Amino acid sequence: MNSATMPVSSRVAKPKADTVAASRSGWEVYRGVKNMLRCDEAEVVQGIAHYVISKHRGLRWLSILIERTRNTPVPGLVAIVGWLRSFLSVKSGNRQDGAIWIARLSNERRAIESILPFAQDLQWRELKFVSLPDAVALRFLVRNLAPRRIFKLVRRLKRRYEFFRILRVVELIGYYARYLEIFQNGRITLAVTSNHSNPHGLAFNLAARKCGVPVVLITHGMPVRPVARLSYNLAVVHCEVARRIYDEEGCRMMRVLTHGRRQHYSPMPTMLPHRRLTVGIFLCKDVNEKTLHALVTQLLSLSNVFLVRIRPHPKNLYVELDEWVAAQNDPRVGLSFGGSIFREIESVDIVLAGNSSVLIDAVTAGRPAGYIPELDHGPHDLHEFVQRGLIYPVEDESRGVCLNPDSMLRFYNEPGWLNVLRHFANFDEDEAIIAARVVANMRELIAESRK
Repeated sequence: MNSATMPVSSRVAKPKADTVAASRSGWEVYRGVKNMLRCDEAEVVQGIAHYVISKHRGLRWLSILIERTRNTPVPGLVAIVGWLRSFLSVKSGNRQDGAIWIARLSNERRAIESILPFAQDLQWRELKFVSLPDAVALRFLVRNLAPRRIFKLVRRLKRRYEFFRILRVVELIGYYARYLEIFQNGRITLAVTSNHSNPHGLAFNLAARKCGVPVVLITHGMPVRPVARLSYNLAVVHCEVARRIYDEEGCRMMRVLTHGRRQHYSPMPTMLPHRRLTVGIFLCKDVNEKTLHALVTQLLSLSNVFLVRIRPHPKNLYVELDEWVAAQNDPRVGLSFGGSIFREIESVDIVLAGNSSVLIDAVTAGRPAGYIPELDHGPHDLHEFVQRGLIYPVEDESRGVCLNPDSMLRFYNEPGWLNVLRHFANFDEDEAIIAARVVANMRELIAESRK
């Protein structure tokens, strides 16, 4: 009997003494490293990394230090600190049984928490990320830390990759070691995540599958290619287009459901106010400040724009955004924080965004939306919203922003547009109906894993 079909009680009761050491250098870690390096090839990931480094003086100095000491032990020492930070940041909690889930960002948390009320009997437990390690993590630290292996890995990878990519690989290994301890020392029935491309999400998936625990992915947006080639017992994807992307990228999803959007669906209006428009700008995490500043200036110069509301990403990296908005000293410009994304959408007449899945939410909710090129550091039309005919391209290269409500409404009321939307939003089914199906599948997976 292999680990994928072995009962949970058997896996926990008879662990091999060398399981941790073997798995650290085994196939799962190798797969994880390959996937991490592959995902970080994405232009949007590298753009975010360079953007973050440019915004933080400490990271800039660290980057310079690493570059100048590439042939010394310094990169290896920094990598060990990254490993320690990852391993010690995961808190296991007091209970060691039931279904577990992880979430680092608010959008990940919302995606998972929408399901939890429908399955309270599954004994949910969140593995939280903490700044100070707990006693359990410290107890397992000594037998997991392998400095020589980390130094060796860094030496091999630094010949080909930037250090930020190497550090993410080392973080992946640290998270994997910690998650493996948790899965091996508990009676875990289910592993649920909303992340599949960051070190902690990759490690969580691989550790769970190593121990034969069913893995569930509940997504919170459109996937960015390349996607990690992982396996899931159940996946709840954003839309049909997203499902095809996962399939084309080599993911294995045994059961697939699509998020329900009917509760948020509204038909497009036939007209908009011509002289009192409230425009919402919904940002990605990596804001292109120059484009944002020019966009706001142009919007305020239009006679039909009354208010401009800017909603930052939950993981906003533009640290001076508040200061810049305040410096405008214009009551027509304001920030909005937190709250329901659909409530924010309902409060505006038109939504503008770059490479953000919020554009799908906006047109689903009956709000004309426009794509703004270079509003973030991702490639043009990253998700092909404009190319596929889903989203109206607002910006005209020769004239800048051209906010024409009549033209936008004609675009969204064209025959056939609703069929395009169907590929990006499942507005024929309600969220509660999908949640009930998700929970039914979860119970089946748990029952099957115990056989």
